[in-house]
Amino acid sequence: MKLMSFGKIAMITASTVALSSAAFAQEVTLRMGVVTPTDHPHSISAREFARLVEEKTGGDVAVSVSDNGALGSNPELLDAVQTGIIHFTVSTPGVMAEYSSAMGILELPYVFQSIDHMKAVTRGDVGTQMGADYQDATGVEVLGYFGGAQRNMITTNATINGVEDLEGLKMRTWEWSVMLDWWSGLGALGSVVAFPEVYTALQTGVVDGAENEFTTFTTARWAEVAKNVSLTQHSITVLPLVGNAAALAGLSDDHQAAIREAAVEAADFDVALEGELDMKNMAALGADYDVVFTEPDKAPLIEASAAVVTNFAAENGLEDLAAAIAAAAE
Repeated sequence: MKLMSFGKIAMITASTVALSSAAFAQEVTLRMGVVTPTDHPHSISAREFARLVEEKTGGDVAVSVSDNGALGSNPELLDAVQTGIIHFTVSTPGVMAEYSSAMGILELPYVFQSIDHMKAVTRGDVGTQMGADYQDATGVEVLGYFGGAQRNMITTNATINGVEDLEGLKMRTWEWSVMLDWWSGLGALGSVVAFPEVYTALQTGVVDGAENEFTTFTTARWAEVAKNVSLTQHSITVLPLVGNAAALAGLSDDHQAAIREAAVEAADFDVALEGELDMKNMAALGADYDVVFTEPDKAPLIEASAAVVTNFAAENGLEDLAAAIAAAAE
């Protein structure tokens, strides 16, 4: 008879202890990973989720949060949730679309007219159905939707008063063909630059500008080298809070209900927090960085961006979903 290695014995022993703990003491610790720094709203809201889970389960279930990318990048964290290595993360629609394309529509420009529109979609029947479809395709449950920050454009020398001012500008983006097509449709040149390199790219003229949230303009210090912000409000962020469906199904019905309730409350907490930070960091851009704001006519920008949404929906068979999202604004 072959002897079992010490490592395997240890693994089985640990598993047995964990199962016994869950079965008898009803005490279990679940792991959550996020990529954002400790003081970022998504990390703060992840810890709020953990606090709510502990409160609602009477201490039976704890959530251990690792932030600042300690457990991996966004794609790695989503992989880890799907395989059950960890239990929760806050992901992005673009990353989630690698598994099921429908989620990608939530990250397209001008898909939402306002925060109220975003909430009507993510907190309504459309968001519920998208989550159910995603779980069926991947085994990953969408528990809630963080987000609510607006994304705008920041430039070094150019002043963007309208879509015509984007002609020929080199604008930073990430490696997603949809975003490259969007910049092209606006007359700009999309340039792929890794996030940690954007400051230097702006400083040295590798790119003329970028787009992101006010929080990024301040915390990543882009506003030190780029003094023009155009209030294009082309995106309202959506960051789904997701969990491993099989792991959740292994808990008691009461604990599952408590976790789902905590996720919804944490998501609303995050949207409120991001809204507060939008206002705070917009004020800081003017007061601390001497940024000049412009308010372009958004109608031509929306019109020029519409093809991106239409093409993405057509290529992925999502026309009905796109229509339902648009209808939720009414």
